[in-house]
Amino acid sequence: MKKNIWVGLLCIVFLFMLFDNLFSQESAKRPIRKPRWKGPEIGTVVKDFSLETAYGENFTLSDYKGKIVVLVFGACT
Repeated sequence: MKKNIWVGLLCIVFLFMLFDNLFSQESAKRPIRKPRWKGPEIGTVVKDFSLETAYGENFTLSDYKGKIVVLVFGACT
């Protein structure tokens, strides 16, 4: 009896996930907006800069020369 209940619940969860995925694909068909500005091309040399991290450490771009650097600017509230 308990096995039948678990199988039924599993089927319900599976169906919910299936329908949720189908409906989310419809919203993904919306056209993608193009950015208003074009960023720098790959390989463009940028000016060296320094900044203080959230942990109080000093970050200098030239320390990472030849490596991929991803900067994330945002706010934490």
